[in-house]
Amino acid sequence: MLNPIPYVHPLQGHPLAAGLELLPVKGTSLIAEEIGLKHATVVVTYGDGERQRVPHPYLGDLLLYIQPQGSVPYAVNWTVKLSAMDFDEVARGSLKSLAKQKEDREKARLRHALEDAYYHSAGIRTVRVSRDLLDPVLVANLDLLYGYHDREISLEDNLLEDFSQDVGDCVATGRPVASVALTYGQRWGRRDLFLTKIYKDIWERKLQVSLFDPILIDHPLVTDAPDVLQVYGSLFAGLPK
Repeated sequence: MLNPIPYVHPLQGHPLAAGLELLPVKGTSLIAEEIGLKHATVVVTYGDGERQRVPHPYLGDLLLYIQPQGSVPYAVNWTVKLSAMDFDEVARGSLKSLAKQKEDREKARLRHALEDAYYHSAGIRTVRVSRDLLDPVLVANLDLLYGYHDREISLEDNLLEDFSQDVGDCVATGRPVASVALTYGQRWGRRDLFLTKIYKDIWERKLQVSLFDPILIDHPLVTDAPDVLQVYGSLFAGLPK
């Protein structure tokens, strides 16, 4: 939520940010006035029956808290759309007149300017993120892995460690990892849990395979590919100091 009035930095009070001097956010009401945007409002009825129009909070998409190894934490604001072109116009796919298109483009420009200035006032960078910015194979792989990443695996830790070791050896020698899951499944049962462990290990980067190539466990997995966080590292970067 973007606060209409000045408020503390989003990291204020976080244990990892203890002792840091953090700038407050400016408040969207003041920023809207500065950039010429008519701020959204809502009518509030109080207990005594009095009705008053007050600024309505805007909502952002994703606010990331990041702590690089050996450094202090910081925040990055992601504003997210399906397509990069959707940032340029409100309800871009709707049928509308040229005048309405112009009006909606100006609304989009001001709304994004508001969000950018709001977070920038607290030293937070805003990044535009859209699906068409990402490699489509990467998107498909992340969609696959996310479905497994938080599933519980009710197997003994020692057994899972041995399994992960065998899977790693399988990847290193260019053999399909599904064969390991089949072997363990035949011996211990619950083949589905061993398959889940493969995907969880890839998600947690314990198994370093390419996310830019299809993850097909019945085929040899590709390992010689750049790291995703290096390729898209700019999406996670803070403001330059």
